[in-house]
Amino acid sequence: MKLTIGNPVTGDDFFDRELEQRQIWRKLETNHLLMLAPRRIGKTSLIYRLCETSREHGFQSIKCSFAGCRDERDCVGEIFKAAEPLHTAGQNFAQSLSWLKSIKIAGTTIDWGKDEADCWRAVGEEIGRALADCEHDCLICIDELPVFIVKLLQQGDAGRERARTFLYWLRELRQTHFQRIKWLLAGSIGLDTMTARLRIGDAINDLEPFKLDAFSPDSARRMLAQLAQGYQLPLDAATTEHLLDRVGWPVPYYLQLMFSHLRDGHEDHGVVPSPAAVDGVFDKLLGHGYRVHFDYWRQRLDDELGQPDAGHAARVLDHICPSRQGARVETLSQALLARIPDPDMRERTLNSLLQILENDGYLTRDADGRYAFRLEWLRMYWRQERRP
Repeated sequence: MKLTIGNPVTGDDFFDRELEQRQIWRKLETNHLLMLAPRRIGKTSLIYRLCETSREHGFQSIKCSFAGCRDERDCVGEIFKAAEPLHTAGQNFAQSLSWLKSIKIAGTTIDWGKDEADCWRAVGEEIGRALADCEHDCLICIDELPVFIVKLLQQGDAGRERARTFLYWLRELRQTHFQRIKWLLAGSIGLDTMTARLRIGDAINDLEPFKLDAFSPDSARRMLAQLAQGYQLPLDAATTEHLLDRVGWPVPYYLQLMFSHLRDGHEDHGVVPSPAAVDGVFDKLLGHGYRVHFDYWRQRLDDELGQPDAGHAARVLDHICPSRQGARVETLSQALLARIPDPDMRERTLNSLLQILENDGYLTRDADGRYAFRLEWLRMYWRQERRP
């Protein structure tokens, strides 16, 4: 198993997720899925794994990302290019679709009139029909659909209408070929939250939510042990437990990030991994030179919630971060008093924000009703960056 930070892992480097894979394949027998997962959880790696093993479950599979798409046409183009291994016409599928007057997949010719702004609908529907006519059932995995929707929402009223139109069109496409094609949509921004903001929850009500969490403590220990063995790093049980405690939530990315720096310290400076060494790495990675590992969590609030809700959420997190034990709802309500004077509106807004922050991995709630940061590393970052 190789140490991989930030990039998707495949093949022998993919670790665990056996339970999640069984659950997903069982659900895909009858449903489309919406994979809900915060950034760095490993959703893209899991999507790769599902596609690697799809034949074992009776599916041919394609995967693509909408993260870099500028418009609806690009999204349809990404689906088409992802279907390259399934084509039968010998076309060069790596070409940009804007260069083609027509394309072929599974023997079906599709007109792609580059001067017709709305042609993506017809092209997408033809691709759907072509895939449904293939020999095997198809699994289409789309990553970062919400990132594309955010780009549309940033274009004002016209963009919001385009977002609604695209999401409803995608729903109709899923329903048209339900028996032959299953869809798995994923993203590090909550598509459920975004459709609720747009008041079009029915655009995704055919998708069964599947929440992907961090590793279990046992899986985290086994992964660290496997990495330690592979890289000959003397990582004892006490150091492992301290590492897990400092991270606070066993997200694969942050576990590997910590391991990587412990390894650097050992190989470059002879520092033997220990609880003290873990503390040193923890503090180092909170420095300004490493903010890239955490800044996204703050930026994501604007992307997912927009203003003023993103500001309300940041205020809530500001009041939770001083203590690892977190804060009670009453305290958080007082924190929003100046921003939302009306008590009924403040209660509704706070309840909604707390649900979103909990679902998106920022917070966890204990048995006494206190809300605390789930990722200890993020809490320390937020406390450091806290705005008065």
